[in-house]
Amino acid sequence: MSTARLLQPQRHRIGAGFQADGLREPLALLDPFIMVDHFRMSESVFAPHPHAGFSAVTYLFDDSATGLISRDSLGGEHAIPPGGLHWTLAGRGVMHDEYPAEAGREAHGLQIFVNLPADQKLRAPSVMRLGPEQMPRRASEGWQAVQVFGGDSGLDLPWSTSLVLVDIEAGAAFDLVLPEGEQGFAFVIQGSGRTEALPLAAGRALSLPVSGSARIEADEALRLACFCGRPLHEPVVRHGPFVMSDEGQVVAALQRFQSGGMGRLSPRTTPSNNKEVLS
Repeated sequence: MSTARLLQPQRHRIGAGFQADGLREPLALLDPFIMVDHFRMSESVFAPHPHAGFSAVTYLFDDSATGLISRDSLGGEHAIPPGGLHWTLAGRGVMHDEYPAEAGREAHGLQIFVNLPADQKLRAPSVMRLGPEQMPRRASEGWQAVQVFGGDSGLDLPWSTSLVLVDIEAGAAFDLVLPEGEQGFAFVIQGSGRTEALPLAAGRALSLPVSGSARIEADEALRLACFCGRPLHEPVVRHGPFVMSDEGQVVAALQRFQSGGMGRLSPRTTPSNNKEVLS
C-alpha cells in the first residue's frame, strides 16, 4: 500500500525578474495536476503565448507586494489582487499574458496547470475569477484555512480538484485528510514541521496517496498549499504550452495557433527574456 513521501521541487529562474520552485514530476503522483510553480515575479518576462488542453491557474498570496494583470485573446484584461484567483480554462486554445501590476514590485503566488479530461480538451476557452473575500474560510485551535478553489468555493470546475491554503501556528498540528478517491500533495510555502518521520521545510512537498491522510505538526509557523484531485489516469502528451491526449491533437493545436485559431494578443512590450510557460 502506498504511503506518504517527500517530493523535491526544482528551482528555476528567468532573468532577474522571475524565480520559482516548480513541481512537475512524477506526473502520476500529481494527476490531475500537470505543474505547480511557487513563484516570485517582479517584471514582465513572458510575451503573449498560447495554452491548450488544460487550465492555467494563478493564485496570489495575501503577502504579495503587488497584483498581476492577466490579458487574453478572449478580450479580457483582468487585475488579480493579492489573495485573488484567476482561472484560464484554455480548452482548444487561447493566447495569454501576465505581468506585475506595478513594475519593480514583487508578485508572490502559485501558477498551477490543471489537466482537462480527454473529452474536454477541445471545449471553448473561458475565464473564471475569485476575489479573496469570496473564498470560504475556517479555523480551529492553532490553524486557519482558506478554500482557494474546489469544495464550496463556488467555481464551476471541469474536474474534481481543490486547493486549500493552511496556516499552522508553531507548536500546533493540522490533520490533512484527502477525500475518498482523491490523491494530493502539500507544497510547503514557508516554515518547517514534520509528519511522522518526514521533515517538512519550505521548498518541499508532501505527497499523499489516494484517500490518504497525515497529521502535520508545525515546529515554526507553517504555511501549506494543499492540493487534491481525482486522478484522470489518461494519456498525456506535452509539447511546450500544449497538453493533449495524443500526438495528433498536439499537431492540430500547433496548426490552430499558427493560423490564428487561438486568437491574437499583441505584445504589451518586448520582454527581455521570452520563455514558454511550460517547457
